[in-house]
Amino acid sequence: MIALGGCNGTPLFQLPDPAVRVIAFGDSTTDGPSDKQYTEFLQENPAIDPAAITNAGMGGETTTDGLPRLQQVLDSGLFPNAEMVIIWEGGNDLIDFIQQRDPFIAVPPESPLFLFGPQLDELLAQVQANLVQMIAASRNAGATPILVTYFFIPEEPIDCGLSPLPTLLAAQATTANGYVERLNTVIRDVGASETVAVVDVATLDATLRADIANYTNCNHLSANGNALAADMIGEAVITELNN
Repeated sequence: MIALGGCNGTPLFQLPDPAVRVIAFGDSTTDGPSDKQYTEFLQENPAIDPAAITNAGMGGETTTDGLPRLQQVLDSGLFPNAEMVIIWEGGNDLIDFIQQRDPFIAVPPESPLFLFGPQLDELLAQVQANLVQMIAASRNAGATPILVTYFFIPEEPIDCGLSPLPTLLAAQATTANGYVERLNTVIRDVGASETVAVVDVATLDATLRADIANYTNCNHLSANGNALAADMIGEAVITELNN
């Protein structure tokens, strides 16, 4: 993307970037605290033109906020030749829910003792609806959407903002992963119902959790982890760009 700056370095406006073919859209899984984002690893893939990838992530974003922002990105004319939109969102919807309703993360959502079942079902239904609309917006703009599932939280002590404690206990991490699995089920179901490819990063769980260095904190992959995710996402990108 080409930006012309004002006297204080703030962009006055951005010129269209016709080289971009892939818009990486999401929350802090796409643009977060890692030293290196997964999009940067995609740009290093010898089978992908580095200029073809743009990072349109926004940390802290929910799908409710992301839906209109994606529409704005697609309508902006900044990426007139975009052929693919990578959609990796939904995690912050869950984080907000946990912080507001279940900060101690004591009871797994699949347990009959879980107190917030109807509320969680309502939230996930909204996430599903938002993802479906993101897919429609991408297709209406002439771009192929793909979805990405979320990685699980490691059980080792690691910095985390999901509870009143600075780190999650192993049992809390297991409970939190019950939430993640519910979200991933929604993402996979949307992929199936909308005939959209799903890059199932969750299937890297054993590899990711084998080394705590794959995480920056409990919610974010490190550069090492992003490299692993980028290998999987890159396969889908290469397939689409070669079609």
